[in-house]
Amino acid sequence: MNRLRPRSSHLLWAVLIAALLVRVAVILVAFQSAETFSGDGPFYLSAARHLDRLWLPANPQRAIISIGPFYPLFISPFVHLIPKSAEVAQLVAIRLAQAGVDTLTVLFVYLLACRLFGERVGRIALIAQAFDPRYLFTTGTIATETLFIALFTGSLLAYLWADEGVRMERYVLSGALLGLAVLTRPIPLLFPAVLLIHILLKRRERRGALRGWAALVVAMALVVTPWMVRTAIVSGKLIPVSDTAFVHFWRASREDGDVITSDTAVKEAAEEDNLDRSAKAKGIADPYVAAGLRNILEAPLPWLGRTLAKTVASYLQPYGTVILTPRGAGVRQALQAFLGGEAPLSAVLTVPGLWRRLLMYIWHYWGLIGGGVALVLTIRRRWHDLLPLWGWLAYATAVTALLLIEPRYVFPVMFVLTIFAAYATARAWDALRTRQRVAPSLSSG
Repeated sequence: MNRLRPRSSHLLWAVLIAALLVRVAVILVAFQSAETFSGDGPFYLSAARHLDRLWLPANPQRAIISIGPFYPLFISPFVHLIPKSAEVAQLVAIRLAQAGVDTLTVLFVYLLACRLFGERVGRIALIAQAFDPRYLFTTGTIATETLFIALFTGSLLAYLWADEGVRMERYVLSGALLGLAVLTRPIPLLFPAVLLIHILLKRRERRGALRGWAALVVAMALVVTPWMVRTAIVSGKLIPVSDTAFVHFWRASREDGDVITSDTAVKEAAEEDNLDRSAKAKGIADPYVAAGLRNILEAPLPWLGRTLAKTVASYLQPYGTVILTPRGAGVRQALQAFLGGEAPLSAVLTVPGLWRRLLMYIWHYWGLIGGGVALVLTIRRRWHDLLPLWGWLAYATAVTALLLIEPRYVFPVMFVLTIFAAYATARAWDALRTRQRVAPSLSSG
């Protein structure tokens, strides 16, 4: 990558400092609370406070196998060094750490955009990512999103840097970061297959790149395998990081999967015909997989229709609008009531968090529409060069679509749309300036 010009370097540092300060301000103003603002937050805190459950507890029934270990390990210093009596201070400290991590994501997104589209697009992506309200408020939740996105964007950046000159140490760094990302959220476990396709289709330095890819996979395996071995010991079966993927797959295969909670899933699943026997008979490791496959094969078209509808709905709804918002206080519902004459305008203007949520919609749809336009403009000419980026978009969408997709699950691909939307914005600005220069010359002629 080319070195930054002094002016760009000054802008980068100014925006990064501003991004960090804005995140800290949001946390100190809005998140001075012992509330986790996420459904899984209390469980992550419990895991962090009882780290023995992440290893080999005396009672195997207490062993945690439903999540990866890295996020609880990340937050554990704060819950152990700060007294439990000061729980608000514990959570604020975690949030401030996440503010720093999310600022790293801003840097990584900028460098990815510069690497793929040039410095000008990188600056647009930098500013957009730095002040995206979805990220500002997600940083305040006790959830894996912030850490996962930073690790994955760092891994992707290291891979692209390694691919420039076939640098083995950068491939290893990419694999190590990807392994930590998998131990945070297991979605990218098979993403190296996408990178392999990218390498196999290279025209030059393919052999060296293949060795680099092998180094990446080995580094990732060295990070992930100890946890998988430990989980196999405590559970008696091979689990790809966490077992929640199995139950989510089963729930997604059912028409009523959205209303089946994880707490009642085991009871509901046990009532299905041949659930336990089908897994053993077909040699499938987890009974949920067998039951889910059976549900899909019995009614493939309805399942496909539901999956497509939920995927589209997940992309249309910005993630983060419900954070700090009372249940039922929906902007869309209030607006529909106003347009239908059922409520006054004041009912819309007094929706909790209205302006913050509107900003989230603006950022979200700028990325969604601009990113879509840029994909159309670039995919034909630069599909191979950009494959790691759009490949993550396609891969993550396909995987999460099978696992009860929701806006939270597609949020980790939003940085891709931000980069593409930055490119579309630069192109649109160029087209506007060209039109403004041409118009006077035509009128004078």
